[in-house]
Amino acid sequence: MKKLVCGLLFAIIPVVTYAQNTQVKLGYLDVQTLFMAMPEAVQIDSTLKKLVAQHESEVKRMEDEYTRKLVEFKEGEATWDETIKNNRMEELQTLQTKMQNYYQQAQMMLQQKQEQLQAPVREKLRKTIEEVGAENGFLYIYDLNVLLYKSPDAIDVTPMMKKKLNIK
Repeated sequence: MKKLVCGLLFAIIPVVTYAQNTQVKLGYLDVQTLFMAMPEAVQIDSTLKKLVAQHESEVKRMEDEYTRKLVEFKEGEATWDETIKNNRMEELQTLQTKMQNYYQQAQMMLQQKQEQLQAPVREKLRKTIEEVGAENGFLYIYDLNVLLYKSPDAIDVTPMMKKKLNIK
């Protein structure tokens, strides 16, 4: 038993000594700022703004139609019989439901489109982070937005990433 314990101690001592003498290289970067600096992000933003404008235009058209029918309803309500009133109220309720459904669908579609457009850019960033980390001997690279503590000796890898991504 003594031989086993002694053997383990002699095996562990060099590893501990090596670990104490080896400097751990950590890096950080602001992924969001880097993402926004990429040319692809500008194109994604432009595409999404066009889609948002189209959907806002459609919502405006639906709201105008609803407002017009509501005004007609209020003007004719006193002179119509119950059948016409009920029919027009159902029309208004249907329009209101359609507007709500359209708004929800448009929001989901825009979110899906944003994720679809950003996925290749995020993958490019991920691969570049791995390459910069491997090329420069980093043990870890952290995103500055979730970093809880940063030593003054920490290395900002953003310039290396920008160089690798050809971002000025």
